Amino acid sequence: MDPVTPLFIFGMGRSGTTNALRVANAHPCVMMNGEIPLPVLKQFLATLDAADRAHSDTREGWLARKPDYMFESFGYLSKGGRGRLHRRATATHMGHKTPRLESLFDDYEAHFASAGLAPRYIYCARNPFDCWRSYKAMPWNRYDEVTAFLAHYVASFERLDHVRERAGTRMLVLNLDELIAADDKVAFYRDRFFAPLGLDMPERTVRRIENISAAKSGPRPAELSTEERSAIDAYPGIAALNAEMFAPFRPSLR
Repeated sequence: MDPVTPLFIFGMGRSGTTNALRVANAHPCVMMNGEIPLPVLKQFLATLDAADRAHSDTREGWLARKPDYMFESFGYLSKGGRGRLHRRATATHMGHKTPRLESLFDDYEAHFASAGLAPRYIYCARNPFDCWRSYKAMPWNRYDEVTAFLAHYVASFERLDHVRERAGTRMLVLNLDELIAADDKVAFYRDRFFAPLGLDMPERTVRRIENISAAKSGPRPAELSTEERSAIDAYPGIAALNAEMFAPFRPSLR
C-alpha cells in the first residue's frame, strides 16, 4: 500500500461531523470510513500499544505494516462497516470520523508518527445554543441537563487549542455557522476544506456537494428555554468562544 495521508474528522457531536464526512467522501481521492465509537477506539489504541511492545524485537517490520493495519481496522471498527473499498488503491487521504476524537489526539499522533505519517485533522465547530438544541432532539442523547453538555463542549474547545499547538497547519476548523451563512457552499468547501488538504474539486465532486447542500434536513429542534439560554450564556468560557468563532456569522450572538 502506497503511503497516504491519514485524515480524521472530529469535534463536539452535532457540530457537522456527519456532513463533513459526506463532503470528504464526495472527492475521488478521499476514502473515509464512518463513525467509530470513542470507547471502541480506546480499546483499539490499547491493542496498538500492546502490539508495539510485543514487536520490540521485530520493530522495523511491524512499523512497515502498522499503517495498513490501522487503516484496515478503521473499516472493520466503523459503525457502517468497510465502505468505499473500491477507492482504497487510489486514495490519497484515508481515515474516519468520531465526535470528541480530539481527546485521543496525542495517541493518534504518536502511533502514526511511529510509522512515519503525519495525520491531518478537521475539527467541526458549532455555536453552543444550536449544538445543544440538536443534542436534545436526539433519542440517544445522554445529557440530563445543559451544564453536563457544556462541560464537554468547553473541554472539546480546550483540546482544540492543544491540537492547534501540536498539529499547526495540519489541522483546520470547519465552522458550521460560517457554512450556514455562506452564500456559495461549493466555494466554502473549496476554500475551507479541500484547498487546505491540497485537493482540487473535480466537476463530479462539485455536483455531489451541490446535492449534499440541497438535501433537506429533518424538522427543526425545539427552541431553548430562557433558563437554558441563560445557563449557556453564563457558563465559563462560552462568551469568549461565541465572540471569537460564531458571532461574526450569527449577529444574535454579538
